[in-house]
Amino acid sequence: MVTIVTIVYKVFYLYDKVYIWHMFFLFMRRIQTQADIKRKKRKNQIIVGSAMIFLLFGSILGYSLMSGSKNDDSNGSKVSENGIEFFRQNGLWVTEIDGNVFGFQNLPSEVSDIDVNISISLEQYSGQPLYFVNPAEGASEILNNIGANILRYQESCFGNMSCEGDLPVKDCNSNLIIFEVGNVSRVYQNNSCIFIVGDSLRATDAFLYKALQII
Repeated sequence: MVTIVTIVYKVFYLYDKVYIWHMFFLFMRRIQTQADIKRKKRKNQIIVGSAMIFLLFGSILGYSLMSGSKNDDSNGSKVSENGIEFFRQNGLWVTEIDGNVFGFQNLPSEVSDIDVNISISLEQYSGQPLYFVNPAEGASEILNNIGANILRYQESCFGNMSCEGDLPVKDCNSNLIIFEVGNVSRVYQNNSCIFIVGDSLRATDAFLYKALQII
């Protein structure tokens, strides 16, 4: 005959079994949830990493294409102006005159609006020192074209103007190129002084073209 104690014992025994299986189920579910989280995290990392690699290679490819397009656009073009042929090379319009190679930022037609009033030729600078006052970008343009033919070049001070540093003072008896600020670009001469006013690069190209008798 089954006693009450036996019944109670069996009830508690079954309860323990159910409780143990319930805890085991929760534990396994927790493990599975953690694994899912790690798996999703790893998947997201892979997606983000792949996207970054794609963007990196896309940027490199885009830069290469842009560089190639730029080089194609800047090299190989040929233009004829005023009886002179110009070739586009490394961002400059290059031409050969009497065996000498010259390079310009602008074509003659691009500086035709600049008034140039000089009667000097580049031969005057050959073997002579050349002085610059307030040298701007145009000074580099001049030296790139005639630097090999002059004796030397130096920054200087003009007349009574105040200058910083220990600069030699020169007047218009020396070969002097003076860059001045101005709203209107123009080039004019006073004895051996050349005044380049306004846009230094465009006005310098206009000066060089005039001295070379291209314009």
